[in-house]
Formats: sequence, structure tokens, C-alpha cells
Amino acid sequence: MKFKRVFLIMLAMLFIFSQIGHAADSSILVSMGGTKVSVRQVPIIMDGKEINTEFPSFVYVDRTLVPIRFVAENYGAEVGWDETTNTAIVTYGDKEARFTIDSNVAIINGEKKLLDKYAIPRLASIDNESARTMVPLRFVTEIFGYEVGWDSEKQLPFINSNQEQVETSVIDHISIHKASTKNKILVNSTGKLEYTTMYLENSKKLVIDIDNARLSLPDTIDRPGSIDVDDEIIERVQYSQFSYEPDVARIVVTLKEYENYNITSSNDGTGLIISFGGNKIGAISQEIINGKQVIVVDGAGHAEMNFMSLKNPERFVIDLLDSTLVGEPYYNYDFELGFIQRIRVSQFLADNNYDPTDQIVRIVLDIKEGISDPNVKIDTLEDKIIIYPEESLWDNISYIDQDDTKLFTINNIIDTEYTVELDDTSKNLVVTIPSENTDLNEGTILIRDGFIDRVNVEKDDVETKLSIKFMRPIEYTLLSEAEDDEIILSLERKINPDKYNKTIVIDPGHGGNKPGAISVRKRYEKDLNLSISLKLRDKLESLGYNIIMTRDTDVDIDLYERARIANDSDADLFVSIHGNSHINSVHKGIQVLYCPATKSSIKEGDQFPFAKAMMDALLAGTGAVDKGIIQRPNLVVLRETKMPAVLVETGFMSNPEEEELLFTEKYQDIIVDSIVKGIENYLEMN
Repeated sequence: MKFKRVFLIMLAMLFIFSQIGHAADSSILVSMGGTKVSVRQVPIIMDGKEINTEFPSFVYVDRTLVPIRFVAENYGAEVGWDETTNTAIVTYGDKEARFTIDSNVAIINGEKKLLDKYAIPRLASIDNESARTMVPLRFVTEIFGYEVGWDSEKQLPFINSNQEQVETSVIDHISIHKASTKNKILVNSTGKLEYTTMYLENSKKLVIDIDNARLSLPDTIDRPGSIDVDDEIIERVQYSQFSYEPDVARIVVTLKEYENYNITSSNDGTGLIISFGGNKIGAISQEIINGKQVIVVDGAGHAEMNFMSLKNPERFVIDLLDSTLVGEPYYNYDFELGFIQRIRVSQFLADNNYDPTDQIVRIVLDIKEGISDPNVKIDTLEDKIIIYPEESLWDNISYIDQDDTKLFTINNIIDTEYTVELDDTSKNLVVTIPSENTDLNEGTILIRDGFIDRVNVEKDDVETKLSIKFMRPIEYTLLSEAEDDEIILSLERKINPDKYNKTIVIDPGHGGNKPGAISVRKRYEKDLNLSISLKLRDKLESLGYNIIMTRDTDVDIDLYERARIANDSDADLFVSIHGNSHINSVHKGIQVLYCPATKSSIKEGDQFPFAKAMMDALLAGTGAVDKGIIQRPNLVVLRETKMPAVLVETGFMSNPEEEELLFTEKYQDIIVDSIVKGIENYLEMN
């Protein structure tokens, strides 16, 4: 049975399960989205044989979800992972499906497909094991062809395995490609390539037989070809037409010593990438070594690594080159140690910083709020790397958000006396501790979450003073004893603060590689949004408001991350700045978008009054055309923010007259003054 046909048959079977499940299924408990759900486990049945995956496929209500890695590893599809959007990308030849975790929109061969709530891709786990990416197979199968049937007597599906005419692929190029580290062998062809391998230990040769393929290379028609490589791993590459009818092309790689090898399809599926000496990245665990909490990464001890720090939000990134992730294309670990809040690991799709053929495992350390420029130490131990967070203030303090209350804890060496003093005028709280009883490190943490601005520690031989500078008036309750080994402060916003102690999140739309609309003069919406937003920030700060920006540079921030920034900062208002566009250039004017509280699971009050106050002020200030106050519950930044939120469409960049106006300093200042007026009018009424 041909490899492709087997794959199509398997997907056909899974399609049937997505409709009705299997008569012999059994119930299991899986965790999805923080909730345990009872689902029906089903085997994968192919040609009358049951196949059980390592992580079970299951029917969730009446939709079948299956581990995406199983499909890839067993049936020839390629799986990639876009960590910026939590999207799994399945490719098979020139066809592609994109599934975003917890999103009801899948992109199948470039077309959007709406998934019902039971077919949404999920991260699922059993018994606290690492989560697996589960996808709906009814939509995966849309990128493949198949023939299936149903046996009503046996109540089982069956598959007619049609013998398809297999098209012969033409191999027109074989070359050695120098990637970021080691040489790779590239094989290009006119169609998808299926192959088998064997390793001849005595002669140190890797033999790759490619089915349904004919060589068509310059100067090697009907005769063998050879490439002398002579690097640290590969000695020579030879290729020939091994047989006709069936057409089998053979590639023989002579190695100096045996090395692990990896063969993957190129991005468009019409070729192979053969690499050697790669690293298999396995388990990632939190352990104690030499008395310290550390992160251990199996299989990474010999990997070449790149490091970078990313801002907004703060992250430390470790890229392992020439590496593949065992199991799923994405893992999420809720490890907390030092300044590390969680760890994400993915099979990273090479960006512009790397060669397109590079295989990279990316480890992202999400950093707790308030820490800038985190430092980590990385050691190797046999085939592992050990990640140590460098010491910081966070080693002996914790700051936990509990909805309206926040807990700030200081850990001491022994039970100790201490004092707590709050200055309401300066919004500064000082905790004084005998230095001999605390291991607090000197330094400053910038938090700026809309509640705490910064934490500073100063110490001498006698006293250690920890100062918390707040961004708004607060009240505190002391939860620890007068003499204790930990000092616990319960912190809350002071009731009825002055209006100028409000926190407002400004969200400049788009950014980075997502420019948004492009104007009639080829100017980018992202630049317009940022320019207006920075002016708005400066104006509001000059009036005494606390301002948080979702971005203040040209970077792309995930939509859910923008909402998280606002929610975590306990903001009072959220204002997203955008430019508009329409296929008809006659359109111009201002729109204000909002999400009704009735169409969001987290909104806490009527949203329309803020939208109306904003629109009234903008129309009065700019004299622009009124394009309406529009309900848009599908917009993440409006739906997922708890506080009153609006998205201001400042004007149409597709209208030549309005576009020219939008990019002038004078008109941007008018827009800013109008938005400020809308905010103040709303606050005066509420």
C-alpha cells in the first residue's frame, strides 16, 4: 500500500469519527482550558485494525480531536508552530491547514473555516502530564482526498482503498546547502517525495530510496552522480536511478562516523532536507541541583545556542540550533522559580534571523512583571542544559494578584520585628527590617502594572528598607504577626480616589510585521496609530493620569496579550487607536467601536456610555463625518478587556483628503485633545 494512500485512509477514518464516534469507545478525563472534561476515547481504525495513539484521540461531544503530532509523524504531514499566535501549521504538499489554540477560526488552504465550540483546537492533558495539541480532524481532512463508507450492520465505518495512479516526481536538483551551522543536503523535485532509509554500519552509508521518482539532473541523465563534501560529518553524496517501473531514485550519503540524521520535507512539500548531528530535545523539568531550583532540558547538552531578550512583555529566549522537539510541536510549563513565571517550548519556524532550512527549538522564559533585563546562567551536564535564574529581588519577595486584592510578601531568615509606614501623600509604603534577619538584595524592580510603580531596597549594616511606590492611593492590611518570618501585606485600591488617579491603557493598533492598512500614499497604519498614541500618552500623563502602553515602539503585540496587559494592570479605561480603510475611497470620518457587556463573559459594566462620550467629543473637536458607534464583540481587545473599552477609528487612510490630514501634526493634536475630552467627560459622569 502506497504511503500517501495510507495517509488518506487514516484521515478518512478520523473524519467518520468526527461525525459519530466509535461504538467501543470509553470515557476518560482530560484537562482543557483549566477544566476537567469527560470525553469518549476512540481508537483509530484502519483496514479493520485498531491503532491507539500514545496520547488518546477522543470525541468531545460530537467532534473528534486527535493529537496533531501523531498525524504528522505517522502519515507524512509536516507540523510547524507559530509561537506568537499559538498556531499549529499542518502542511501536506502544496496544501495547508492552520489551527490556533482556543480559536474558533481555522485557515484551510487559505480559506477561513468557523469551528463550533466543541471542535476548537485545545491544549489537553491527562493526570497533570504535559499538554498535547489536539485538533479537529473533520477540518484537517479537507486538505486531503479520501473514499469512505459505513457498515450499518456492524455499526462501523469501512474504507475503500482505491488504487490511485501515482504520478512520478522528477528530481531536478541535489545540492549541499550551508545553513546557520552544519551542511544540509537539499533534494528538489516537481512533486512530493516518499522515501525509505537504511544505514549500512560497516561502510557508514545512509541509503535513501525515493519511490516514484526519476532523476533529471544536468550531466547525470541515466548515470550516477556524486558530490564530494568532506566536512566534519559528510564525506560524499552519490545519487542514481536505482530502478525503472517502479521508479526509484537512490541517494547514498557516506559519513565519516555515524551521526543522528533527520529528513524533513521542504516548506512546499516538493523536496527533502537531509541533516545530520541534530539534537533531540526531550523532557523539560524543574529540579533542585546543589540546593538551587533549576530548569533541566534533556537532549540539549550539545546544541549550539542563541540568546535574546525580548520586551513588551519581558521574555528571555533560548534558541537551540539543529534541534527537533520530541512529541508535540508546543509545550507550556507553569514552572515558577525566581523571576521566571512560566516556560514555553516550541518547534520554531525559522524567521529572518535564520536560514529557512534551520531546525530550531525555541525555549521562552516568560518573566514576572516588573523585572527588566533578566539574567540567566546556563550550564551543560552530559546531554542536558541547566538553566539557573540569577539572583534578584524576587528571590525573597512575591507579588500575587487576587482580583481586587494584591498580596505582597517578604520572606525573612527568622522571625523578626519590623515596621510598616504608609505616606498617603507620596503614595509610598516603607517596610523596615533588621538587616541581620533578611536576605533581601539591594536594587530596584520596575513593576508599573497600574498599581505598583516600583519596589526599591536599600540596606546598611543595621537596617534594610523596602519601599513600594504606588501609582494610585491604596489601603493595606497587615496579615502577618508583629514578629514573623514573613511579612504579608494585603493591598487594595483606596475607595473613591480622585479622578486623576485613574489608570488608562493606550493600545496603538498593529505594529512590527503587521502594518495594518496601507494608505493611498503608501503610508502604514501602524505608524499613524503609534504617533497618535504617544501624543495621547504625553497629554494624559501631563494631566496626572497613570498611563500604560501596550506598545511604545514598532513591535507586534498579540491581541490577547494586549487585553492581558490591561486586565493585569487593573486599568480603569482602555483606548485602542486605529486608522480605517475601505475599498471605496469616498468613505471618510470617525468610528468608535465597542463590545456590549452582554456579549462578553468578563465585561463588568455597560460599555456604551464610554463609546458615546468618546464619539461626542471626537465629532465636536474634529468636525469629522460621523460614521457611527459600532458594536464589535468579535474584536479581542474589546471583548477580552474587563474595563470600559473603545477602539477609535481616527479616519480613513483610503480617502486621499482624510489621509493627508491624518498624517499632519496639527490634526493629530486635535484628535488627541478630543480623546482626552471624551475620557474626562466620561469620568465626570461615572
